[in-house]
Amino acid sequence: MRFTTTKDNLLTGISTVQRAVALKSPLPTLSGILLELTEGRLKLTGTNLDLCITCEVTIDQAQWQPGSIVLPARYLSEIVRRLPDGPVHFLADLSSFTASLRYGAPNTAGRNQAKLNGMSAGDFQMLPSLTPKVELELDAAMFRDCIRQVVYAAGQDDLRPLFTGVLLEIVDQELRTVATDTHRLAMRRAEVPGLEAQLTNIIVPAKGLGELARILSAADSGNVQIVMAENYVSFRVGSVQLLSRLIDGQYPDYRQVIPTSYKSRISRIDSQMLAQAVERAGILSRDDSPIVSLKFQGDFLLVSADSQAGSVMEEIPAECDGDQAEITFNTSYILDALRGAAFSLKDESVSLEFHGSLGPLVIRPHANGDYLALVLPVRLS
Repeated sequence: MRFTTTKDNLLTGISTVQRAVALKSPLPTLSGILLELTEGRLKLTGTNLDLCITCEVTIDQAQWQPGSIVLPARYLSEIVRRLPDGPVHFLADLSSFTASLRYGAPNTAGRNQAKLNGMSAGDFQMLPSLTPKVELELDAAMFRDCIRQVVYAAGQDDLRPLFTGVLLEIVDQELRTVATDTHRLAMRRAEVPGLEAQLTNIIVPAKGLGELARILSAADSGNVQIVMAENYVSFRVGSVQLLSRLIDGQYPDYRQVIPTSYKSRISRIDSQMLAQAVERAGILSRDDSPIVSLKFQGDFLLVSADSQAGSVMEEIPAECDGDQAEITFNTSYILDALRGAAFSLKDESVSLEFHGSLGPLVIRPHANGDYLALVLPVRLS
């Protein structure tokens, strides 16, 4: 197996697929990256058997020899990252599963080399090939924003797998992405005119969608091709494909927890001022419990926190109406919700809807009804 490419090309491919490589696995090959060269096309693959990322890397077409080998992801990445800029000549002995990377100036390229001990490509376990049930295309930038605005709200408790995923729905030419960990919820809607596909109860692991958002951020433009199968979903953009196992089960009806009215409301408040005030208040409460209190007072919203380290009290001009209340929330949850509202939205103000001392806070962009974040209050003893 032989090929020549540039350091940048090889490093981009390695960095892309490495995020799917299993950190700990009883199968040695899953800690590696599969390199496959056929018909002048080099494909890199990393997987943990729940998530698989492949990336095609451009090579010099003048001289190459087909083959495949698995190399340890950690060492391959660290070595390539530290190579000098310029061409990299790759040569693998498939009988001993060893590979050498030659680099440097032309007069030293034969002598400057790094050797790695690899594994047989035949032992590399791949996710199954898909039998498509639904195929569609979405605007890559739009889909990226729909992911970024909700993925933070997904849970991390593997004992409740449903809540570690993001719900994808397409109904009546509208895409909805929803995530919740039962303490907070985020939802984003986007119109997809002309799209006839209908999808319900598609639950994709949040970790996989987070990686997809990074991949889509690196893409300049274009569409993402989506293929739905029995237990898997595939996303392809440019030379990169991400394949993820779906989460089995029925996602809870999120519509039931989104209030249709409110007891009090701040119709418009500067989201950046609010985020900065909450962040400052969170500094003092960090060593105790990360909570912040929000209270109406006239034409101001009071943001406060008290701890053994001290206290913070700030006033932010706001348009308030309804019942006065003082409610305490998790600082990080408020900040995450405000960041979600800020993604791709030009309006810098948000509305806050309160539903009593035990009810949720709903945050919406002031001039855009396509996103909302819901945060439950902290119950103090």
